[in-house]
Parts: sequence; C-alpha cells; structure tokens
Amino acid sequence: MSIKSKIAVATLMAMSLVSINAMAATTGNSGKVTFTGEVVDSPCNLAPGQDGTDVKVDFGQLSMSQLNAGVKTSEPFTLKLENCALTTTAQDGTVTTKTVEIAFNSSDVDAANAALLKTNGGATGLGIGIDGYTFGTAAPIKGLVDGNNDLRFTATAQKRDAATPVTAGDFMAATNFVISYK
Repeated sequence: MSIKSKIAVATLMAMSLVSINAMAATTGNSGKVTFTGEVVDSPCNLAPGQDGTDVKVDFGQLSMSQLNAGVKTSEPFTLKLENCALTTTAQDGTVTTKTVEIAFNSSDVDAANAALLKTNGGATGLGIGIDGYTFGTAAPIKGLVDGNNDLRFTATAQKRDAATPVTAGDFMAATNFVISYK
C-alpha cells in the first residue's frame, strides 16, 4: 500500500470517528454534577435547605393599619440539628454534656432597639424580631439531646417605634446565625 493510500485510509478513519462523536453528542443528553459541602468541627450537623442553612420566613401580606395600631404578626421557623453527639463519657465514667448557644447577627439591627432588625424595601417603619432574642447577643439553647433536635423560633413583624408610622411596600430583612458548642 502506498503512502498516499495509507494517508487516505487514516483520514477516512479519523473522519468517521469525528462523525460518530458528533452524532453521539446530538442524540443524547449531557450535563454536569457538582458536589459541594463543608466539613465542620461541630458535634451537630445543620440540616441543608429550608430548615437549616437557607431559612426563609414569609410573612405574606401584612395590614399597614393593624401594624400602626400596634398589632404584631408572628411566623414560626425551625432550624434542624442532625446527628448531634453532645455527650462524651470519660474513662472514669464521667459524662460531660456540651452547652450550646445561638447568636443572631446582622448589620441591620435597629440602633434604638437591638431586638429588631430594620427592613429594606419600600415599606418603612417596620421591624423584624425573633422572640426572646437580642441581635448580636448569644443565648443558651437548652434541652438538646444526642441525635436530632429541632430548634423552634418565632419571628415577629411589628412597628419599630411609636414615632414612625409603617408605610406600605415590600420588605426584606436578613440575619446570620452562629451556633456555638462549649
């Protein structure tokens, strides 16, 4: 076989492979799978999504006149701790249980009332609080056990202060939280 023939055969084979690959790409489905997460040095795992790492509390539509009359609207939300290992047993049989605290932190804390967040958006005069908590201050969480735990909270929308009326419009407020174990 001559060199020209060998080149021609090699060229035909290469073209047929390209054609097969091109045909395969147009007749199937393809995609990408991305795996993410975070390794933490913590005795509990925070559930992913709505009940853990990405909580959303929707107040829906609130009555401006009721808010201005001092009526508060509350919405519950939950953080789920999973696979907690809060107790350890020493060789002498002594059982130690970790204490747990949570702090809610935000740059939007109302300067006159640290229990409320100022809201962003069209609505003014509105504050959002978490019942029993002051933003920026750690508070103990009691009653946790080894295994799974539901931390239940209540968010409250209310008039921020007596002098500033609530006005109509959309609103949003956000806080980060840190759960610490000691």
